[in-house]
Amino acid sequence: MSPQTKSGYLIVRASTASGAIPVEGVTVIVQGRDEENSNVFLSLITDRDGLTQKITLPTVSRDESLTPSANIKPYSLYNIEVYKDGYYPQHYSGVAIFEGITAVQNARIIPLSEFEPSYPHGRGEQVFDSYENPNL
Repeated sequence: MSPQTKSGYLIVRASTASGAIPVEGVTVIVQGRDEENSNVFLSLITDRDGLTQKITLPTVSRDESLTPSANIKPYSLYNIEVYKDGYYPQHYSGVAIFEGITAVQNARIIPLSEFEPSYPHGRGEQVFDSYENPNL
């Protein structure tokens, strides 16, 4: 494995209505997925535009891509959890962060119906029953 001595950047954009309406107050958890960044654990909240602040994350050098190898990848991986009361929680696994690049992870969250239980700050993946249309 390559040392993660460089930096990449991440912004999470939370919205609903197929991306048309930003959602404020969404909790975003960013956690390192690689062995080298497993100590990274950040909690963020989206602003009124549905955006988190731009965060700096450790990653490997872009030079790693100049000498491809089966054991070396030119990016670092992160998992992102997104949740807010009244919405289905979401989990994004393996978001790649490259040196010097700002990644924008879009999180299109879907409101729960008034008859569904709320997830009290719980974390989990978005799950739909067979009768539900996740695009509504």
